Amino acid sequence: MMNATEEGFDSCYLAAKKSIDDRALNRYVWETLCQALPQTTGIEPANILEIGAGIGTMLARLVDWGLLTGPATYLATDCEGSHLRLARRHLATWANQQGHALSWSGKERGRLRTGQSEISLVFETVSAEELARRTAPQEGAFHLLIAHAVLDLIDLPAVLPGLLAQLTPSGLAYCTCNFDGTTLFLPEYPGGEEQEFLRLYHASMEARLPGASHTGRRLLSLLQRPGLELLAAGSSDWVLHPRNSGYTKDEAFFLHALLATVERQLAKNQPALSGLTAWGNTRHQQIEAGTLSFLASNLDLLARRHPSLP
Repeated sequence: MMNATEEGFDSCYLAAKKSIDDRALNRYVWETLCQALPQTTGIEPANILEIGAGIGTMLARLVDWGLLTGPATYLATDCEGSHLRLARRHLATWANQQGHALSWSGKERGRLRTGQSEISLVFETVSAEELARRTAPQEGAFHLLIAHAVLDLIDLPAVLPGLLAQLTPSGLAYCTCNFDGTTLFLPEYPGGEEQEFLRLYHASMEARLPGASHTGRRLLSLLQRPGLELLAAGSSDWVLHPRNSGYTKDEAFFLHALLATVERQLAKNQPALSGLTAWGNTRHQQIEAGTLSFLASNLDLLARRHPSLP
């Protein structure tokens, strides 16, 4: 539905979203990645680049889910330096809870030691657009590029080729939770206002960046162009519904934040939009009452770069 960090959400939102993403991520695509990465790196340490790394939840997930089982380097990038500063705190808490050793040699460099791997960390405040403009070595530098719930903020035709050029021959691109145009709240809201509100919200995504509201299907085509092989694709829908008349703390926070994002965006673009306040109040009340269900369609994709890619 959105990359909510563009609206200025803090670490609480990003931390809450992790448990939602954990459930949503497509396990077939994940398992394909687990099989493909060792074949890609061979005996070399895995060299990984993440764009839009936020507070470091994807790195924690890669370790927790057993992808990194040997030496690795991990370049975590984000256009917001504040996110990466929070990542140090978030990862320190996580590492302590998991019994991992995490040390820092400066604000931007660290070393993570787990029971299975030793990972050299580098944090860099840089946009995806800047990364794409960098001149990659002839055979690229990274075995794996990760983009999680961020590509709807990027001009894909202009930027994606430059990002993929950072990959080694046979390097992998793991692109996850890419919104693909469907948003649904239940129970059905009386009248037709909600359908119009969501149409206008999706239209605001298109006004910001053409194609953003259907990022998933666009990637499905872009990652099958010459020089690329699409290894796996599957749905990673966000689906939340009450259980035992309620939600987890993370789920409730997440739902309120999503609704607030839609309300804020519509109020900015359509200040006189009739019925918006009543709709928002009703949906927030349903969250508090434990009666709201929510779905947003997403796609996960894993692609391999061939040496022939320019």
